[in-house]
Amino acid sequence: MIRISQAGACPRRIQLEAWGVEGLPPWEGSERAFAEGNLHESSILEWASKNLPGAPYIVFGRQQEVSIVKNGNVVLVGHIDGLAIPVENKDAVIFGLEISPAKENIILLEAKTLANRGFQELREKGVKEAHPQYYTQVQLYLHSLGLNKAYLVARNKETPKTRLWDHHYELIEYNKEFVEAEIERLVELNDMIEKYIEIPPPFHPDTHWQCRRPWCPYTHICHPNWKKEEVQAVERENLLDIVEEYNEISEQIKQLEERQKGLKEQLLMSAQEKPIQAGGWLIKVEERKQERIDTKLARQELSQELLQKLLKISTYKVLKIEEA
Repeated sequence: MIRISQAGACPRRIQLEAWGVEGLPPWEGSERAFAEGNLHESSILEWASKNLPGAPYIVFGRQQEVSIVKNGNVVLVGHIDGLAIPVENKDAVIFGLEISPAKENIILLEAKTLANRGFQELREKGVKEAHPQYYTQVQLYLHSLGLNKAYLVARNKETPKTRLWDHHYELIEYNKEFVEAEIERLVELNDMIEKYIEIPPPFHPDTHWQCRRPWCPYTHICHPNWKKEEVQAVERENLLDIVEEYNEISEQIKQLEERQKGLKEQLLMSAQEKPIQAGGWLIKVEERKQERIDTKLARQELSQELLQKLLKISTYKVLKIEEA
């Protein structure tokens, strides 16, 4: 039976795992990420209980088993991270969510521990675009519990050591149409697994990094002839220390810029209506105008001759550093 936590994963991988097909040995990086998630989960939920909108909350139902039934049969199972209810409702009777008078106030909590890159993508793009598998997982949990909203709470496990932890939360509201379509898809997938109908690989390593080793143990089965394109490079071991220091500094700058952005937003909100003074600093918001040309629209509307006069095109070099 498919687990809810698998729902957003590659269907081909789900099928091969269900059939017991032996893949390559598990990557220690993936096992470590899973272990780190377990280590952080409890403290993430504790942080959520004190910092989410409407806090403080009481957290309960940790690792409660849930299931989804279709046509009288259990088709999906899973375990939630936890549930939260505002402290003012603490005297309400809660019996595993069964006909509870407080049910409308209960919120599903889903805790995630992410590397910095995934954390920043979540903040910039939102969970549905940045991590669609998490969005699917939460929607299915909401459906199984009959709840209307959840908070996905993420922690940046690569937060600089100068502060505790960076967190980000996002409200996810139940989407009935999305869930029903997902359940139909997963029921069909489960049917193909049980009837041993092989699913063709839906992704390719050239376009989906999740399809490559070490992230997928079945790359050699789905794409036996695939090899990562090799770049002919000159070996320069003497630059290794420089590369590592450059990467470390770049990561620190990126995290500091994120921190600066957050501080700027706080100051902008504080001085939105009128100037404020903080010690010897005067803080005020000034409005300025900025003009820009929509180049995409210009290419559609203007003649090539006029475009050549207006647009100045230049080339520049970009430094790319990636694992060999």
